Amino acid sequence: MLKMELNRIRNRPIFWILILAGLIYALIPVVNTWPKGVSDDFYVFYPRSAFVSWMYFIGDTYMVYSLTFPLLASLAYSDAYAEDFNTGLIKSVLTKVEKGKYLTIRYFVNFMIGGLVAVFPLIINFIGEMAAYPLIENNYYFGMPLVIQGSFWPELFYNHPILYILLRLFILFLFGGMLASIGLAVSTFVKNRYIVLIVPFLLVLGIDVLSSAIGNLSLSLLFLGNVETTWEIPVILFVGIFGSFVWYYTVGGRNETI
Repeated sequence: MLKMELNRIRNRPIFWILILAGLIYALIPVVNTWPKGVSDDFYVFYPRSAFVSWMYFIGDTYMVYSLTFPLLASLAYSDAYAEDFNTGLIKSVLTKVEKGKYLTIRYFVNFMIGGLVAVFPLIINFIGEMAAYPLIENNYYFGMPLVIQGSFWPELFYNHPILYILLRLFILFLFGGMLASIGLAVSTFVKNRYIVLIVPFLLVLGIDVLSSAIGNLSLSLLFLGNVETTWEIPVILFVGIFGSFVWYYTVGGRNETI
């Protein structure tokens, strides 16, 4: 069944549209900041590097990317269960595959695809910035104070910047997978595919508005911003991922499909 899922994703036009959108997000900042008319010697005393030119830290494109992050995560595959249910394909699949296996594989594939599509622009952008700038060692006192006290793990950024990049990507991958999973869970009782796909976006938007109203950090800023956090990220991820799986598996298992 896993092979079937991967083939379906490959043949979904929306998946390739999202990949194209991710490439546009990633490459516009690279083109805009690409160094022009400089020699190798120019970098000896030049503080700019791929770490500080990363789209995560600078550029207007990141604002648009942050806003559409939930859509990138959910549009790729979150409506697959609703699609199977509405077309009757699920009946054919469940004659060959145990329902529990079907639900588990669908959840896993949706989570992975949602997370990967969501972080794809940041990965490509960092690779592009590495092509433009050398990996100069980060120095807080040499024009690179992007991650300061009160930001997300500044010690890690200045001492082990590659690990910092990988950690941020991993967290955003989990966040994207969580949002995709919430959409999938919603599809167990809402069979309108368009509603399923928009729910993660509306959920993040609603929580952001509510958080701003009561003076707390918004969900978008917590995950997509450069702010200091402690217990919030792991707790939200655990509740969102575990809760969406239990919801999806329980309700999906009770649905009469054959």
